[in-house]
Amino acid sequence: MAENNTSKAKEIAQDLGETALEVGATEFLENLPELGTAFAGIIGNEAISTAIQTLTGGLLGAIAPSVFGIKLSYQQKRFERNILKLVNTAIEKQTIIEQRLNQLESSVRESFIDGVYRDVLLDNIISENQESMVQYNINGYINMMGLENPNDDVVITFFNTLSQMNQLDIRVLRLYLPTYESESKQETYVDVINDEHIEISQYNFIREKLYRLGMLESKNEEYRDGNLDTLCKTVTELIKQLYAKNPREVNAPKLKRISKTESYHITQLGRQYLSFIDEP
Repeated sequence: MAENNTSKAKEIAQDLGETALEVGATEFLENLPELGTAFAGIIGNEAISTAIQTLTGGLLGAIAPSVFGIKLSYQQKRFERNILKLVNTAIEKQTIIEQRLNQLESSVRESFIDGVYRDVLLDNIISENQESMVQYNINGYINMMGLENPNDDVVITFFNTLSQMNQLDIRVLRLYLPTYESESKQETYVDVINDEHIEISQYNFIREKLYRLGMLESKNEEYRDGNLDTLCKTVTELIKQLYAKNPREVNAPKLKRISKTESYHITQLGRQYLSFIDEP
């Protein structure tokens, strides 16, 4: 039974790949020679796992028509660079990918190979200028395969949110990971400002952006909410004592001091994003 499934998967991969190559062969060979060579070296190659051949066939089937829409040389180079990175990473991580795909239900596996999960990944990386963001998207794609039952809305939202972020956003977000959770040397905001040649106002703008995306949480807002809750409880107690037979004194509420400067800490969502974009 396993051999029959393997043979069928290889046939699907070859059909997808060969069909796409027939449609876009001239465009690939003339405009994207490295990419065409890379795909040709995978489809039907016994040294490459069935999962990667099938995945590659699905990718090729998706991107071949789009080659005809690429008009400018810099777009062609960026397109080729980003898809090559995806293909090379898939080959490098083929053991992990195969294990994860084999553990998924067939319908979910299809979403990664030839469906909506593949499509949202390609939407993000085809025109991405920053190579590091391309890799983060690919890492997220592979790590999503490790979820037991990925939800369509969750996966799509993940990629849509990631598409609104850039390398600097990620770097600033990492600053808020506690030291014990960070595997790399902990940077400071001064390091980022100096390395990236940005002003403190620009740094604050990035933090506000991460806050709007739900990656950071405002400590001041948390304190304000806490203070409001404390005041409400105090007022409620005052009213209660006014009508009590033996009223007792109500102590003044202890409120937290609100800083003049905004302060943030990372949210659970922010932690999850950093975890998903880490190397599988």
